[in-house]
Amino acid sequence: MPELPQGVESTFRYILIAAKRAEQLISGARPRVTGRHVKPTTIALSELAADRVPWRSVTADEYEALLQQEVAAREAEEHHVAVLFPAVPPVAPLAVEPEVLDEEDEDDELDEELEGPKFDENLEVVEEAVADELLTEDLPAEE
Repeated sequence: MPELPQGVESTFRYILIAAKRAEQLISGARPRVTGRHVKPTTIALSELAADRVPWRSVTADEYEALLQQEVAAREAEEHHVAVLFPAVPPVAPLAVEPEVLDEEDEDDELDEELEGPKFDENLEVVEEAVADELLTEDLPAEE
């Protein structure tokens, strides 16, 4: 770890300042130093090393006031969240009135369903060859 910047009395405070600056960078703040770094934490540490992050110690009362402001801002943000992809309303099926059938019609339809399809209708009558005839038939000559 590099030497602590002037005014930073402990490593713990240095890390806290870097973490807060990294949060700002993640939220969209522009970096104050140019470099090849991409990660917000690395950028924040390089900004602290270059003494580009202004900061000051706050009293306990100031800290509480800042904390309350931050909580109020987050609550306001939660209540006014912009919806990027609105939920699609559910599609309700169309209400279709069922056909009212007489009891006789219902019974006929039920009987047809239970019987299954009728295969005997529309069939051609084919005479079957007897096995003896098949054996005695002349086979075509092979060429």
